[in-house]
Amino acid sequence: MTFFDISRKMLKAGFYKYRLYFLCNLSATALFCCFAVISTNRTFMNASIVNSSISNNIYLPFFLSAVFLVFFLPVSCQAFLASRKQEYGVMFSLGMSRKEAFRNLLFENVIISVLALAIALVAGTVLSFLFFFVIIYAIDVHGVQWQFCPEAYKFTAVLYTVVVAVAFILNAGRLMLDKIGTLLKAQYRAEKTGKIGTFLCRLAPNYMRFHLVEWSFVRRHKKEWGCRYVLASLIIAVSVMLTGVCVTLYPAFLQDAKSYSPYDMVYSGIYGMNQVSVQDVLHILEKNGVTVEQVIQLPYIRDDVFNYLPVTEINRDFGCDYQIQEGEFLNLFQYNLEDGYEHNIQPVSTVTISGDRKLQSVGTDVKILFNQNPTFADKTLIINDSDFEKLSADITGSAGIANLFQFQNWEDSYAGVCEVKEYLQESNQLNEDEQTYYELSSKVEKYQDAKKSGQFLLFLMAFVIGLMIMAEFLLIHSRIQAEKEENSRVVCSLRMLGMIDKEMVKCLCYKNFLRFIPPSVVGTILSFLPSYYLNESYGMGTNGILAGIVFGVILTVGIFVVIRRYSEKEEKFYESGFIIQGRGFFERIF
Repeated sequence: MTFFDISRKMLKAGFYKYRLYFLCNLSATALFCCFAVISTNRTFMNASIVNSSISNNIYLPFFLSAVFLVFFLPVSCQAFLASRKQEYGVMFSLGMSRKEAFRNLLFENVIISVLALAIALVAGTVLSFLFFFVIIYAIDVHGVQWQFCPEAYKFTAVLYTVVVAVAFILNAGRLMLDKIGTLLKAQYRAEKTGKIGTFLCRLAPNYMRFHLVEWSFVRRHKKEWGCRYVLASLIIAVSVMLTGVCVTLYPAFLQDAKSYSPYDMVYSGIYGMNQVSVQDVLHILEKNGVTVEQVIQLPYIRDDVFNYLPVTEINRDFGCDYQIQEGEFLNLFQYNLEDGYEHNIQPVSTVTISGDRKLQSVGTDVKILFNQNPTFADKTLIINDSDFEKLSADITGSAGIANLFQFQNWEDSYAGVCEVKEYLQESNQLNEDEQTYYELSSKVEKYQDAKKSGQFLLFLMAFVIGLMIMAEFLLIHSRIQAEKEENSRVVCSLRMLGMIDKEMVKCLCYKNFLRFIPPSVVGTILSFLPSYYLNESYGMGTNGILAGIVFGVILTVGIFVVIRRYSEKEEKFYESGFIIQGRGFFERIF
């Protein structure tokens, strides 16, 4: 029998190890490939097709999937090679050289990696297709089409190849450098109790004495489990933090849409465009069942930088009390300072109009008076009526009228707003790109865009959180699987000492409880601080923490319920191993 024959037998006997390593590579790579395909889709990332408040949400999960791939694959490779130590210890004792062992391991990893990458690219494509299907038909995001993007597949293949190659070289090199005597040691030998175990023994001696058998499972492989605990806790922390963000951002999006659109519809007649009769617009709205309560026509002048507004019109139409003398102006910033975004509020101290006439600032006000409309400039200055008239006489063609409409029920105004928009487009006779500058803005459209953005965010984060929770389970499960043979021998010994099935399941439940629950609890606690500061910009920091606590509790309870079933399945495997080992024992006796 050759070493190749022995390797084939090892593959059959320990096929679950190969299968688990393959699934770990497949899941992490498919996740990254999915977001790579989405983020490189030209129709989805085109701001003229999909609102940027929706498409920009994809960058965070894309980054998280890349980080997860970089960290998860080396851990999976380390667990897979660690589970092969005893097998190669036997092979070394039979005369296999380190070069042959390395070549054998390399061949196995190449086959597994190539298969995992090929299937992951297909799986990632299917996931991205389902992703677009949901956002098109469930969230109603129009204009998006699935596209084949070679860049996404190339980037996925290159990143995966580099990570797997580095992980294999480091872990296989460490395996080859280990002494044969170390490889052949009994893997189920309990390690030293360590500082934590010593502290627990002193803190609760009776508890530790009654749970001596259960802790014998937990005290092994402290370094490997320590790494997994840290990574699993971080995954849970990110998942809980994203949950808190989703709960607070969705209502914040809707509130921002309403606060930045105090008027239900706004269009501006300027530069010879949108020069339509207000009566015609009212007739269109009335035909679509929209009742108009108020119409304000605000004169303004704009240049490349500023909107200039007359103070008398502002005070009369918006109920303000600004006192601005001739030669002065007031900086008006139309921001909601509690919208969660940073605003670059830099007031202007002096402006020059009409060639050489200078105006001086008399202060700054931050207050939303009218909607954000594409025909308005970024900055607004309120000036004296006399200065406004002089500026209007000197600047020809830059004076406009902003038409502000207030409806009785803006939620039912979408059909009327759309028909008014079409009417303006027909009157302007401009192509689509030129017309974008003169489009009307409406509260109902802003609200619907914000609603779609919030729904997309909820779906996206639920998608990411679900995959991350699955990855956290695989991270811990893979290490438990790597210790399966070792724990099987321990269970066999305990059964020979008389331990019954019920007691064995209880021990395994205790072991699995200490494997799965601590990362969930620690991760939830770690998420409190970042979740608070991320949501406090919206004034909802406490709500973010409460949402994270609720999700963390639900997740922990769910894991706790699953542990029982998981332990029972694990006990059945060990029971079959005990029967096989016991049969061999009696055969040797007789």
